[in-house]
Amino acid sequence: MPTLQSPTPPGAERIIAWIMAAIVVWGLFHAAGAWMLNHDARRPLIVLACVAAFLGFWVALLAARRRRLSLLQNGANEQQR
Repeated sequence: MPTLQSPTPPGAERIIAWIMAAIVVWGLFHAAGAWMLNHDARRPLIVLACVAAFLGFWVALLAARRRRLSLLQNGANEQQR
């Protein structure tokens, strides 16, 4: 029986980290613009909270995917024995 290969290409984690960093910079840019509109501190906090919620959800999905793939890989290894 062939072994399961990871569907994630090499270097994907690094690319995802760069994309997440770019989203943080994008959020900071928009938060600064929201603050400059009328200097109300609630506006940038809302923008940053939304960016953080998005990234948190994305990280949770990636962690769940990694866990699921790990369980599948461990199950395949047990079947080969």
